[in-house]
Amino acid sequence: MAGFELGRLLGENSLVFCSLEFLFRFLPVFLFAFYVTPRRYRNATLFIGSVLLYACAQPRYVLLLLAVTALNYLVGLRMEDASRIHHRRRRRVAMSKWLLLAGATDIGILAFFKIAGAATGNLLLPLGLSFYTFKLVSWQADLFRGVTEAEHSFWRFGAYICMFPQITSGPIMRYEDAREGLMGERISPEQFEEGLRLLVLGLAAKVLLADRLGILWNDIQTIGFESISTPLAWLGAFAYSLQLYFDFEGYSLMAVGIGIMLGFPYVRNFNQPYSASSVSDFWRRWHMTLGSWFRDYVYIPMGGNRRGTKRLIVNLAVVWLLTGIWHGNGLNFIVWGLAVGGIIILEKLIYGAWLKKRRVLSHIYVLTLVPLTWMIFAINGLRELGVYFARLFPFFGIGETLNAGDIGKYLSMYWPYLLTGVLCCIPALARIYEKWKNKWFVTILLFLLFWAAVYRLSISAGNPFLYFSF
Repeated sequence: MAGFELGRLLGENSLVFCSLEFLFRFLPVFLFAFYVTPRRYRNATLFIGSVLLYACAQPRYVLLLLAVTALNYLVGLRMEDASRIHHRRRRRVAMSKWLLLAGATDIGILAFFKIAGAATGNLLLPLGLSFYTFKLVSWQADLFRGVTEAEHSFWRFGAYICMFPQITSGPIMRYEDAREGLMGERISPEQFEEGLRLLVLGLAAKVLLADRLGILWNDIQTIGFESISTPLAWLGAFAYSLQLYFDFEGYSLMAVGIGIMLGFPYVRNFNQPYSASSVSDFWRRWHMTLGSWFRDYVYIPMGGNRRGTKRLIVNLAVVWLLTGIWHGNGLNFIVWGLAVGGIIILEKLIYGAWLKKRRVLSHIYVLTLVPLTWMIFAINGLRELGVYFARLFPFFGIGETLNAGDIGKYLSMYWPYLLTGVLCCIPALARIYEKWKNKWFVTILLFLLFWAAVYRLSISAGNPFLYFSF
C-alpha cells in the first residue's frame, strides 16, 4: 500500500483503533485501496490488508493465523464432500471426523497458548486468538449442522476469519451474518456515513471516557487497597465498571463502524447493560455475541434447561467456568465466572421471578451486585481481592474511617467523567441519538468529539483496549 510506513506501525499499536497511526495512516490508505478495488476482488484486498496489519502487530504469529485459516477452509470443503454421502450413518461419521479434526486442532491451539500464557503472563498469547478461534468453531459447527454452506473462495473465507476490524476483540460475527458483505454488494454513502458515526462514537467512548475513568482506578491501585476508605472503594468499583463498559463498547462501536464502511451488517454487541433488571438480563445485554456463542455452541448442545434442574445447574456452571477461563488465566477469573454463574443459577431457581416484579429494587440490585463481580474480575491476587472487599464491607474492624477525606478529593477530580458515564448509560439518551443522528447539530457534535479525542491521543500515551488481554 503506497504511503503506508510499516516501520511506524510496528508493534501491537498497529491494531489499536484509537491510535493516531491507525486513524490517520492505515485506515485512510486501506479504505482508498478497498474502494478503488473492483467489487469482485475486494475480499482479497480485505484479506491481504488484514494479514499485513496483523503481521505488523505480531509477526511471529501471522503464520499461525494463516495456517488455521487454510486448515479450516480445506476442512470445510472436505465436510461438504462428506455431506453428499447418501448413507445417513456413513455421512454423519465422515462429517464428524472432519469436525473433530478441525475442532480439536483449533481448541487445542487455544488451550496450548492459554496454558503457556498462564506461565508467562500472557507474553506468548497471540493477539485475537480467542476471538478468531471462536469464529472458526462456529463456522465448523454451523457447517456440520447444515446451517451454512462450505465456502469455495479462499479469499472470502480468509477475509471473514482475518478481517482486521474484528480479529482482536470481536464482535464474533457468524458466517451467515457476514455473507452479505462478503458477496461484494454495493456500499451506499448512507452506509459509509453510519459507519463513520459509529467509529467516532466508539473513539470518544474509549478516549474521552474510558481512559479518563481508568486513571481513577489506577490511582486507587497505586495508593494501595489497604489505604483507601470505604466510600473510595465503592467509587472505585463503580468507576471500573464504567471504564470497562465504555472501553469495550467503544471498541465494539469502532469495529462495527469500520465493518459497515466495508459493507458488512451492523452487529450489536451491547444493549444498555446497566439498565438490566437482573444479572441474567445484564449478561444477555453485555458482549452479546460472546454470550450467544456460548449459548448456541455449549449450553444448548449440553441440553440447556430441557433436562431437569440438576442438569440446568451443571450446564450453567460449566458455561460460566469456561467463560471465566476464556477471559483470563488467573484464579480470580475462575472465581469470577463461578460467582456470576452462581448468581444466575440462584436467579433462575429461587428469586428471579420475584425480582422481575420489583422494578426499582431490581435495578438497585444489578447496580450493586455487578460492580462487585467486576472487582473479582479486575483484581488478580486473591489476597488483594480480600483486602478490597474488606474495604467495601468494613464489618470486621478493618479501618472503615481510614483516610475518610479521600472520597471528596477524587470526586472533585473525576465527577465530570462519572456523571457523563452515568448519563450515557441511560437508554433514553440512546433513543434521542437515534432520533436525531442525521441532524446537522449532531454532525457538528460528532466532529467536535472526534477532534477532542484526537487531541487527547496526541498528548497522552496510547491506551490499548482492556479486552486485548483476553
